[in-house]
Parts: sequence; C-alpha cells; structure tokens
Amino acid sequence: MSTDLVPHLLLALDEPVAEIESTVEMIERLPSLHFSFQGALLSLSLLLLVSILLEKLGVKLGIPGSIFLFFTGLFSHVSGFSFESFPLEEVHVVSLCILLFFSGLSFDRKLLKENKVLSNSISLGVFGTLLSIAFWLFYLSVGFGFFQGFFGYLEGVKQEFVELIVVTIVFSIAVQDWNSFIFVSKRIEDFRSILSNIFKVETSISASISVAVAEILVLVWLALHPENQLLNGWQLFSSISQGIFIGSVSGIVLGYILMLTIRYVVTSKPQLVLGAVAFTLIGYVISFSITHQGGYLCALVMGIVTSLTYRKSSTEEEIEFLAEELETLNIASESILFFAIGLGLNATSFFGHLPVAIYVWLGIIIIRPITVNLFFKGSSAIEPEERQLLSMWSPKGAISMALVVTAPELLEGTFSLEIAEIFPESAFGFSADVVCGAVLFSMIIKSLAIPKIHSQLIPTQNTISTNKEA
Repeated sequence: MSTDLVPHLLLALDEPVAEIESTVEMIERLPSLHFSFQGALLSLSLLLLVSILLEKLGVKLGIPGSIFLFFTGLFSHVSGFSFESFPLEEVHVVSLCILLFFSGLSFDRKLLKENKVLSNSISLGVFGTLLSIAFWLFYLSVGFGFFQGFFGYLEGVKQEFVELIVVTIVFSIAVQDWNSFIFVSKRIEDFRSILSNIFKVETSISASISVAVAEILVLVWLALHPENQLLNGWQLFSSISQGIFIGSVSGIVLGYILMLTIRYVVTSKPQLVLGAVAFTLIGYVISFSITHQGGYLCALVMGIVTSLTYRKSSTEEEIEFLAEELETLNIASESILFFAIGLGLNATSFFGHLPVAIYVWLGIIIIRPITVNLFFKGSSAIEPEERQLLSMWSPKGAISMALVVTAPELLEGTFSLEIAEIFPESAFGFSADVVCGAVLFSMIIKSLAIPKIHSQLIPTQNTISTNKEA
C-alpha cells in the first residue's frame, strides 16, 4: 500500500500551483449554493441519516464513518459555500463545549489516585502538550521553509506570516480528540479503563490550554512584528488574563449551581442531559460576552467542579447515563463538522497539500513516545506494554479540524488582525488542508493499527488478570 502512495505523492509535489488556481476559477463559475429554511432542515436530516449508514460501513471496515462524511463534503464542493455561510463556528462551539464538559465530568479521579497515575496524567496533559507544541513550532518552521523554497507551497507569503500559519496549525493539532479515541478503544477487547481515564485527563487539558497557548504565541509574534499590531501589548495581555479569570470563576460557580440543580431540581434522567447542556452553553455565553474568550475554559472547569461535587451524592448509573448521552451529542456534532469542513475545502487543493499533511502527521508520531515515556517511565501503575501502546497513540479528530478553520475568527476577534489584508486567501486554505489531511491520516492508520498492536502487546488473558488485580 505504501509503495502505491509514493508515485502519487511525488506527482503531487510536482503539480504546479497554477493548476490548483485554474481549478478554483472553474469551480467559482458553478452555480452558488443557497439554503432555504426547508432546504436546510432537509439537508440536515439527510446528513444525519447518511452519517448512520456511513458509520455502519466504517465499523465494518474498521475506520470512523465520519471520514466518509468528510470526503462526501469534499467532493460535493459547491461555489458560494463558505465557512461564514454555514454556522460552522456555532456547531464547533457547541460540540467543543460539550466535549470539554464531558471530559471534566466523566474521568474517575479515584481510579487514577488509587493507581498513582493522577499526577502523571496531569503532567502529560500540561507539560506533554507544551513540549509537543515547542517541538512542532521548530519542526514545522523548518519543514515549511523547505516546502516553500523547493516545491512552491505558500508562494508569495512572507516568512513572518508563514510563522503565524505555523502557530495556527500547531495549536489545532495540539488537541487530543476523545471521539477519535473512543472509536478505536471500543474495538479493543478488554481495554483497560485506567488507560481511558489517562486519555480523558489529557484530552480535557490539551483542549483547554491549546487556545490559551496560541494566544500567547500570537502575542509573541505581534511583539516581533509590531507593524501588524492594532492594539498595544498591555491591552492584549490584559484581555487574555481576564478571559482566563472569568472562564475559571464562572466555571466554578456554574458547576456548583449545576450540581445543586441536578441534585434538587431534576426529576428524571433525561433532564440530567438537558441541564448539563444548558449550563455548559450558558457558561460559554457568559464568559464570551464579558471578555470574548474563556468560554471553553469555563466548560472544562464546570465539568470538573460538577464531577467533584456530583459524584459524592449520585449513583454510578446516573453518571454513566449522563456520560453516554453527552457522548451521543458529541458524535452528532462530529458528523456535521466533518461534512461541513469537507464541503468548505477544495478537493484539488486538498490533495495537492497531502505531502505537507503527511509531514505534519509524522511530527505527531515523532514527539508522542518522548512525552509519554518522559512522564510515565518508572510508573508501576501501568505495564510497559501499556505504556508502549500509549506512546503510539495520539488521537486527533474533528476538534483539530474545527479549530483550524475557525482560526481566522480567533485572530480577528481577539487580536484585531486584518486577516483579509495581510494574508492571501490560499494561506488559510493551506492551513485547513494540512491539518485536515494530518488528522485523517492519523484517524485511518490508528484505527487499523492500534487494535492489532494491542492484541500483540497485551493478550486478552493478561488484560483480564490485570483488570482483576486493579
């Protein structure tokens, strides 16, 4: 299979950029896309039904069905569609808030404490993410310079703006994706729950700090290139600090109020989900309305606070029900995201940028074993084989893709950067193509490889005995 890819990759490297531009011009001459209310409802209904069928097909093939939805959207590209004309950011906000709340709520800290890996998991989530970001900044800066100099990618884009593109891609791929992980773990018999909890901690932390780190990196970039700065540095720093403070405080307060609501107001299990979703979105709106940021941090903190207080006075059945229902909402949001993101990209451009996407994916693979072994080496709570499996697995998914396509809104809204003036339109198309390509490579290969690697490293009988001991 790999030998078949080589000629195509070499061909993609030699394709002139002019061919991509001519294809874009041809597509722009097609009829524009306009949604009526009825048409939007019908399209959404059909999309959800198609996602069910494709998910069934994906399960048989061993890969997520959402990948097929992405390519369905990619090959259905219609002129007139843009990420501004589709409520992608709203869908992304809802899905990411629910994911962060779910991550904060569902991980069992007692299990991690009993196995003495809570500190290891937090260290991997915080310092592992920061170390990965530092590595990717260097790795992608060098690589993009090579691709730009020898193969004509990012032609005409100044070096200072290539640096900003690198920041955009790095903060997008820094997020671990729970839905991507859960698809693969469900295909593994007797998968240890402690590994799931480690991933939950890492997912929640990486998702919450990636945007904050990106804001700091953009501040550094603005300090190095002040000619692009409309606001002074103190104003920007103050705004970011306020976002962190408001997000944390509102998450703590609303998390406690949510616990009281669930405990004393909710009368049925379905209302658990309605209450959780309502408070999560209220927290995002409050934080965003005050500081135009901090909403994601609020969702995560709210989930953690609710978990700390709610688990003390609830049954395991209630917790499992809430987690399962929130996971269902995550999957539905993911289906819409994959299709919408694919619909907003250009197929020719996407495949033309695949060599760069593979380079980014290799960077994800290279740094993962280093971070896992750095923070879990010497821990007796997980077996060496399990640590080896953990070091091979860095799940990426819809959240990374959604972050990269909504990055222009982040840069314009938070930093008042005039993206349309300083960036050629192809620059952020390049970022979206590269991140989406790297994510798809990661999802496909890990979905097929991890179950086989698990069966070789950790036979079922050993896993069962280990679970009994735990």
